[in-house]
Amino acid sequence: MRVAILIPTYNEKENIGILLDELLVLTTKLKKHNFWILVVDANSPDGTGEIVKSYQKNNKKIILLSGPKTGLGKDMVKGYRYILKNIDVDMVVTNEADFGFSFSHLPKMLEKIEKGCDVVVASRHVGIGRSHGWTLNRKLNHWVANTLLARYLAGIREVYDKNGAFRAIRVKGVLEKINFNEFPTRGFSFFFYLIYELGRVTQKFCEIPVVFHFRTRGESKVSFNPKYLKTYARDIWEYAVLAFKIRRKRFRI
Repeated sequence: MRVAILIPTYNEKENIGILLDELLVLTTKLKKHNFWILVVDANSPDGTGEIVKSYQKNNKKIILLSGPKTGLGKDMVKGYRYILKNIDVDMVVTNEADFGFSFSHLPKMLEKIEKGCDVVVASRHVGIGRSHGWTLNRKLNHWVANTLLARYLAGIREVYDKNGAFRAIRVKGVLEKINFNEFPTRGFSFFFYLIYELGRVTQKFCEIPVVFHFRTRGESKVSFNPKYLKTYARDIWEYAVLAFKIRRKRFRI
């Protein structure tokens, strides 16, 4: 298969080089697949984009899209639209650069797609899947978003883990049907909203259990850190509003 790997970044200089090295080794081993790596960087002031450019000199299948910081959801939309327009691939895999979800699960995800799944989600909520190293506050926030709002309010039950960035999606007949031009998300609500949209075009969802590890390098943007507080509060509000809107659409309230 032809696979595009999409990674959004903002201030990930401690991680991006290590991640690209890991991906290049892993994808070289998966010889029957062709890979492209697309990094969508929000003009990181720490030089993340410059590190990616240094890798591009030796690998033409590493692509960098840079632009102003408009939100994680906007960056994801930009990446998906670029891939669908410019790269002829069978599947798009997404993940973040913080090593929360290990790319070591990529071969299993590819296998699931080959066996007929349209959407494969790395899940913290099936089998042995779990989150490791989270604070009580982070666990509570995740439960409110993933379970209370997304599952019970919005009624999204295609998968248990609706907010993880690590997922693989078939392009033909699935991702190509998603209208990214009208996506209403700016922040991390993108991930659960995309599951909702995918659920309208396919029911072939699969989850594989993974252990999510809290980052050890760099700063989390999903936090009450004063630098990110305004964006975080905006994203929480957006998430709740979208959950209500989805419920209205599904139940025609």
